Amino acid sequence: MTQSLTALFSPETSPNLADLQPFRLLCDALFFYALPSENTAPPGQKDSGTGYTPVRLSGEEQSRFQSLARELKGHEAEFHGGLLASLSAGHGDRDEASVGSLASRLRSGAKPVDPHKTEDKALWQAMLILKLAEMYREEEREIAQGFLAISGKESELFAAIRGEGAEEEGRDEEEEQALRELAAARPLSGPTINLTRLAKAWGHLYARDARATEFPLLVTSHEELQGLLAEVYETLTGKSPRQLVSLALPTQTQGAEDAGLVEKFAVATGASREHFNRLLMDLTASGTISAERLTELQEAGNDLNRAALPFLKSSPNEKTMRFYAYEGVSLIHLFARLCGAPIAEPQKNSATTGLLAVLI
Repeated sequence: MTQSLTALFSPETSPNLADLQPFRLLCDALFFYALPSENTAPPGQKDSGTGYTPVRLSGEEQSRFQSLARELKGHEAEFHGGLLASLSAGHGDRDEASVGSLASRLRSGAKPVDPHKTEDKALWQAMLILKLAEMYREEEREIAQGFLAISGKESELFAAIRGEGAEEEGRDEEEEQALRELAAARPLSGPTINLTRLAKAWGHLYARDARATEFPLLVTSHEELQGLLAEVYETLTGKSPRQLVSLALPTQTQGAEDAGLVEKFAVATGASREHFNRLLMDLTASGTISAERLTELQEAGNDLNRAALPFLKSSPNEKTMRFYAYEGVSLIHLFARLCGAPIAEPQKNSATTGLLAVLI
């Protein structure tokens, strides 16, 4: 029987669709969290990349958050060096209450949330952290796009100086591709978002998401997230998470080519992809992974890698997707422990295994 592999992206909200493309090669449906906004997709919508708000807010609370987000946008210059920098690796220990202070300031002296609503306050702080991180990433994308535009103009000027005409179109395309790769590889300015703080903020939403159990697989493009969850897992169980298998995937393309690659990859790797996904999902219903099951999954991964070879030959680079299993513990419990969100303790010998895929 055919089974669909549904995954949830972590720990960013409203990620760039280009960042999701490698995961779409494997997953039948891919979801991510979106903060309350006028453009949030309906929670029931299902497609290959759908954003939804995991925590229900009243109409008044949603409007209040949207208004606050707009005010944050207008005060970026004032708070960039402070609160945005609190997301950076150099300021990882700063108290998260600073975000709550920001909310109070922007609400012009409005009363803070009632003391007995600790969970709601933690949720609001988490959402503000995630929103600030979104603003930071958008700023960095704009810088990268500006760099690409300037580099493109430089290329045109050099071509004009050399007297090159339309006959050089082939080389122009190669130069444009090189510029795109250069812009993508260019180190971004400003502070680096602190992943621990981002993961903790995202975990508050994850722990309260009624749909969280629908996703057998969590996917991420942040390798550090595996280290954070591994520390929590080792504290709970005294064991290290198990690395299962690695897949080699072609790099993302642009525009219409992106959708075409996903469809072509699904057709060309159909049988091996379906077999791998089925074995992967079977692991989530078991508290332990036997040597036989692991061997079978690794063989299926090798088959899928062989089926993907033609795509890798036509791709300048490739991505590696590594899979990790947290035997006997769900990822919801790991994130709840990481961020201190209230959730029931995992039972011993629980028949569940959390699965994480890391793209590097």
